[in-house]
Amino acid sequence: MKKTRIRIILLFCLCCMIGSCSNRKEEAVELTMIHGWGSSEDDHVIMRQIYKDFEKEHPDIHLNLVSMPYSSDVVNKVGDLLTIGEIPDIVFTGGDGRASIYKFMVQKGYALDLMPYIEEDKEFSKNVSPLILESWSTNKGELYTVSDVILMGGYWYNENIFEEAGIAEVPKTWEEWIEACKKIKQLKDNISPVVLDGNHMVYLMTSMLADENLKELENIKGSKINVNTVAFNNALEQLREISQYAVLAGNYNYRDTLASFNNGESAIYINGVWANAMIDESIPVSYAPFPSEDGKGIGTMSACVGYILGNTGDEKRMEASVEFLKYMLSEEIATKILEQTGQIPSNPNVEITEQNGGIRMNQAVECIKNAGLIIETPENLWDLNEKEEFAENVILFLQNRITEKEFRKRLSWM
Repeated sequence: MKKTRIRIILLFCLCCMIGSCSNRKEEAVELTMIHGWGSSEDDHVIMRQIYKDFEKEHPDIHLNLVSMPYSSDVVNKVGDLLTIGEIPDIVFTGGDGRASIYKFMVQKGYALDLMPYIEEDKEFSKNVSPLILESWSTNKGELYTVSDVILMGGYWYNENIFEEAGIAEVPKTWEEWIEACKKIKQLKDNISPVVLDGNHMVYLMTSMLADENLKELENIKGSKINVNTVAFNNALEQLREISQYAVLAGNYNYRDTLASFNNGESAIYINGVWANAMIDESIPVSYAPFPSEDGKGIGTMSACVGYILGNTGDEKRMEASVEFLKYMLSEEIATKILEQTGQIPSNPNVEITEQNGGIRMNQAVECIKNAGLIIETPENLWDLNEKEEFAENVILFLQNRITEKEFRKRLSWM
């Protein structure tokens, strides 16, 4: 009889434990996050792990990751969901989608206003970069996106190839840049000055237009750029001249151009400071801003579209999403992003030094900060579709596969 009682008590306790666990599981908040860190590259793997580690600090929140290989895939995926009325809890676009899903979610009330959460939490507030507030606060004081990183742009160059080609100083003007390309082209048959894909053309065109007339950037942002202006014609002519010494690769992506640079087959690699982590450590490289007429250089720096939280109407899910954002902007995670992926964290309390970022990255960051003119990155200026349309057609034009007249005609949005 006594044994029977003990068995009953133990069974009762076991049932209570199971019920308790079940209740805790039922009480866990489920979040869906769509992001573009979906490939097998090291930085993608690290970022996914950082996302999953959030659950260790918040066991009451479960993060369902929908991983896409590219930011453009995220934009398309989220766009499809929004058309059928499904609002993801968290979206990370990695800079793309300003004029598409970001604009649509804000206009439709699908994006959560983050400002009230920032204003009521001093810790959260001090981790939000002033650059983010300056770039993305609305006229009414609302804030619908926050990024955990800052994008800085210019180009990397192989010091050895520059030296062999007799380039004693980094080219300061576009004329000097083109002259440097000529010298490298004459150096060896198997070395190209630069491999240019469509995205690189967008960066070059943006910088050249800024050098000609800063008003052109506002025209790009408003999709009102005129292909018949003096500024556009001059920039296009410079691109044409550069293309004579470059490898034009319309079907390349940043991985392909990176491989060319790492293999010593090209001297210049146009990409952000963050690409430092992917460049072979044995190659002596330095960073430089884009040239400018005054010789002081043009750098790009922006807080781009980052995390957009869904205004789902479910208070628990929205608060849990904000907790995730606080986690990503914390000094601990910002430092981890810097040290493990080579990206520049947006947290203003994390300073880039030779100790935490390395000599190369520190040089690159200082180089952009000291440029004579700092403009927004193309991701903040060009609509995604317009950027892709320009990138595709400018390569075709420079490869003489379409005429200049046809090229201008195809840019229907201009």
